Amino acid sequence: MKELKLEDYSIIKPYLDMADYEGYNSNFVTMMMWNHEYHIQYEIHENFLIMLHNYKGWKFWAMPFTSEKYYQEAINYMIDYSQRHHFDFIIDCAIEEFVKKIQPFYYQKLIFERTPYNDDYIYDKNMLKTLSGKKMQKRRNHYNAFLKEYPQYVYRDLDLTDDFDTILSCLNKWETEKSGISESMTSEVKGIMYLLSSQHLLDFEVGGIFIDEKMEAFIIASRLKHSTIQIHVEKANKNIRGLYPAILKELLEHHFESEQYVNREEDMGLENLRKSKQALHPIKMVHKYRISLKKQHIRQANDEDFKKIKELWQNSFEDETEESTQFYFQNYYQKEHTYVLTQKNTIISALQIVPINVSIDHTPQKIYFILGVCTDKNFQNQGCMKALLQYILDLYENEKIYLQAYVPEIYRPFGFYASHYHSIIHVDKEFLDAGHITPIYDNNLLEVYYNAFTKTLDSYRIRDKDYWELLMKRCQVFSDKVVIFKDKGYMIYHESDNDIYISEFIYLSDKFIKDLLSYFKEEQKDIYLECDLRVNIPGTSKKVITMMANQLEEDIFNENYFINEIY
Repeated sequence: MKELKLEDYSIIKPYLDMADYEGYNSNFVTMMMWNHEYHIQYEIHENFLIMLHNYKGWKFWAMPFTSEKYYQEAINYMIDYSQRHHFDFIIDCAIEEFVKKIQPFYYQKLIFERTPYNDDYIYDKNMLKTLSGKKMQKRRNHYNAFLKEYPQYVYRDLDLTDDFDTILSCLNKWETEKSGISESMTSEVKGIMYLLSSQHLLDFEVGGIFIDEKMEAFIIASRLKHSTIQIHVEKANKNIRGLYPAILKELLEHHFESEQYVNREEDMGLENLRKSKQALHPIKMVHKYRISLKKQHIRQANDEDFKKIKELWQNSFEDETEESTQFYFQNYYQKEHTYVLTQKNTIISALQIVPINVSIDHTPQKIYFILGVCTDKNFQNQGCMKALLQYILDLYENEKIYLQAYVPEIYRPFGFYASHYHSIIHVDKEFLDAGHITPIYDNNLLEVYYNAFTKTLDSYRIRDKDYWELLMKRCQVFSDKVVIFKDKGYMIYHESDNDIYISEFIYLSDKFIKDLLSYFKEEQKDIYLECDLRVNIPGTSKKVITMMANQLEEDIFNENYFINEIY
């Protein structure tokens, strides 16, 4: 492979044009600015050009520079090259359009990881140039304050010969003021100096703002594909209010007349940088991926996995809080019943399969219940959970297995069919009686009433003392309320700003259904009741699958079947 040099641009440009990628990583100016850090090498073949980055001992590829017709030819060569030279095949910063085109061909061989911290922020040029509109009000205020304070400022293009020393002096001063010069800052300064020294050979613009003949800000930008401008460098005296909006506005007013968009690169996963980039109201993001060979392994969880599985759980379920996650892992998580799928030692999918007792045909039976099914959101829709679930089904091939069916269509290909349904009823409050029935406070009655209720049903969970203790704790963690009515039944419900959702409805007789619901008669909120299929009251209702099971040949619709499990 050849080392990438500035003078190579003429032979590389046709391949960059052929690829026509969106995103700043494919910009030759960017490559040269950071080449001292990434030590880029390249090869040209008959139908494609490939680039290999070498960053502190880590090798990774750029997307192949070619037309779509030759993607597979190029990728196959890159995979083979990586294997022959004994380093992992990785394409980093691959844009979403490229991923969509190659994924169907490499579904079994490659894994595609979303890397949001690498996403490009794209803005409307005119919005940043004019600072007009409500979204730009705060930035416009800063700019107007700058104009008022420094009406004498001057913007002009910068020149290598005349301004090099001034730029270097300002850089050193501004960066030193940021609590010392970090390694990344030092590297950026080196890249800036390289660009400026190559200004006569590279196509970019450099401008600066001077106040009383002293430079206080400068900016470097170049053209990208897709009518876009890339901002490579934007430096200013942070003590001058409105200077950052001013330097960008001036650049856009003086250059890039025909372009429509501005690319301000990524946020690198830094929270403050993310907030500042979002505050400028991007009109879209260029989504990025890391592509590598599938090296997946399924195994039982161990002690060292606990923290990683906990993080995966919390990131996978939007309604989980730190408190609810802590509750689950303190009370329900069991490593011996948990299985994980790893990609090169990184856990990307997990599930738990636990034994529970269910009454089936009025006979207690041990079945297995799958819960905690989750996949890292950056690896979803690539068959990871499918592989893990199939592994579990093979491992427990002679066992009856239940799972909660939030999306039933996912599980049908694995031989799961609907085993339990609930009704969800938007209760017509005109049906309810006025007058307030008074609850009692005796949690011991919960088990008594549940057992009495389920005697009239089949295929239900047998709940022991431990179950009831954990249920009460769970209600506290999730802010669920429990109301018990003597000799009538009980309800567990959650209250939001607009509605009340009853998630467990246990009644000792049909004649008490109305009595229990009338507890909410005076409420101004909508009432939603999740219940067994036998409940028949006024209101809009729908039937939902709540549980699926293997060892079935088709969906079962039996109004006497009732399971109401969360964990």
